[in-house]
Amino acid sequence: MTSRPGQASLPPGSTIGVVGGGQLGRMLAFAAHQHGYRVAVLTGGEKDSPAGTVAEIEIAAGFDDEVAIGRLLAESDVITWEFENVDAGIADAAARAGLEVRPSGKIIATAQDRRAEKAALQAAGVAVAAWRSASSEAELETAVRELGLPVVAKAARFGYDGKGQARIERMDEVAGVWQHLGSQRLVVESVVEFERELSVIVARTRLGEVADHGVMENHHVDHILDSTVTPAHLSSQRMGEAGVIAARIAEEWDLVGVMCVEMFDAADGLIVNEVAPRPHNSGHCTIEAAPASQFEQQLRAVVGMPLGDGSCRPAAMVQLLGDLFLEGEPDWSRVFAPSSGLSAGSGLSAGNVHLHLYGKHEPRKGRKMGHMTAVGDDPDDLRDSLVALRQALTDR
Repeated sequence: MTSRPGQASLPPGSTIGVVGGGQLGRMLAFAAHQHGYRVAVLTGGEKDSPAGTVAEIEIAAGFDDEVAIGRLLAESDVITWEFENVDAGIADAAARAGLEVRPSGKIIATAQDRRAEKAALQAAGVAVAAWRSASSEAELETAVRELGLPVVAKAARFGYDGKGQARIERMDEVAGVWQHLGSQRLVVESVVEFERELSVIVARTRLGEVADHGVMENHHVDHILDSTVTPAHLSSQRMGEAGVIAARIAEEWDLVGVMCVEMFDAADGLIVNEVAPRPHNSGHCTIEAAPASQFEQQLRAVVGMPLGDGSCRPAAMVQLLGDLFLEGEPDWSRVFAPSSGLSAGSGLSAGNVHLHLYGKHEPRKGRKMGHMTAVGDDPDDLRDSLVALRQALTDR
């Protein structure tokens, strides 16, 4: 079956083509199967990938493999993304094949390039940190002088989880940072002083319907998301402002799909840091906390169905990284008896701790291997209890 541009919706039984084989594609596949859709994934090369092991079709080939791209397009009725740092030419190939791509290749290309992203965010009328572009060591030095110290220099393309960036505190660090980042085109940003890091995951359909999951508050360790609570510790006014900002970007960029808008809660207002045009780790708690998770919203938007209710009950999430596995498999039995070794008032029970493992074969330090969530009355207590439970997983 081939989708037709402008088709109202794709019925169950249609195949969703997913670019990327990671955990976000895996959870999208679970949502797709629940509603009767099939899934084909192009993994980037990995065999038995997290998404590929649950999809009907796994294409274990590179994102630049023309034969593999052709097979994905032939098997699919619509194309979406679980990983944006790929050649957006896949979208052009899909267009030639008559397939809708949701979100569009234009959005993917914008999110891949920090300079294009900053410009597009400003064009949408939202606040971003003061920034400059630099394509040489001399331009980097000029940018630092214009912005004032401290700044963060980031590779303009394909950076995530803190990769490809460095903080500059002194002018004599400029040359070293230029060499460290590979002497490539950079975006240089003023350091924003903020109270908290936030994210809003917004979904939008081709008819312009918009919904979000509220505001998530995120805690990072070594540039990797460590935990999330919802709702965030914000006034109702600023909560509303965050939702308006996310919706504005979705509408101005003509999003069809799901997008995570990451923000800083600063003294002068909300500052947009970056955008990911896909579901996001900070939205994992929506699986248990919302009637329609971020993955169901992605599915609904991609196949052309109305969005669901994304409102969340209070919840918390903690990541499970490869560090937990360095001395052997964690003791997962503790998840199903979480009160063991924890305080009596932890708020966790066998019924409200949810374990998600991604099926990755090789644990590595910093690699996302899974997550745990809990839903209850007090998200801060839930988070603290989940952190304690995570620590208990490795107690020998």
